[in-house]
Amino acid sequence: MSSVSQIRIRARLAKPPEHVLVKFPRYEREFFLGYANFILGLILSPDIRELLSNLVASEGIRSDRSIDLRVMIFPAKQLRRQPSRILYGSYSHSLAQISLYPLRISKDRIRREGTAMFATHLNHLSIAQRKLIGEISTAAISTLIHEVLHVKFQQRSLARYVEEGMVQRLEKTYMKQWADKVDGVLRSQFSSVIENVLWEKSSRTVKHKLTRLRSREYASRND
Repeated sequence: MSSVSQIRIRARLAKPPEHVLVKFPRYEREFFLGYANFILGLILSPDIRELLSNLVASEGIRSDRSIDLRVMIFPAKQLRRQPSRILYGSYSHSLAQISLYPLRISKDRIRREGTAMFATHLNHLSIAQRKLIGEISTAAISTLIHEVLHVKFQQRSLARYVEEGMVQRLEKTYMKQWADKVDGVLRSQFSSVIENVLWEKSSRTVKHKLTRLRSREYASRND
């Protein structure tokens, strides 16, 4: 549970239904599970929680309900009416829920960089892997800022385009302010083994599903 001055945020790993899991090959499932766990750890780090508390206090953000922050395992579906746009995050006022989605990464890049990079010391990562980690981290943190700022405007009844413009400007401002701190958090994340009880609890069900799917794949190959 992450508590900030005027709102309470509970961050967790989302549990995708099995019919979604079966759509992805094993190497993609393992990659995106490692991705999601990495982002959850980043969000729960003391430095990011402190930055988020400062943002909430500075912007005077309040909510009478606890915010459910879901770190999604798989990328969001493409929008039907705007297929060129990719959804990285969303905020539902009615559900008091923020969802953070991973980047869309090509199959070739997933195979090339591999799941192991999320458990490898930063100094041992290749230049390409460091670049990918940077992209992943920047996208997640900027999206988190973006969606938390939407909580601020939830009761102001602004036109959608007006609200979005204001949120985007503030998002850019805070990302510039957070840049050095986020870089430090990343180095801390990779310099030691992170043992977080929330990681274990939230990912246990997903890992169990992955194990069952692997058993099915093995059985089908041997039929």
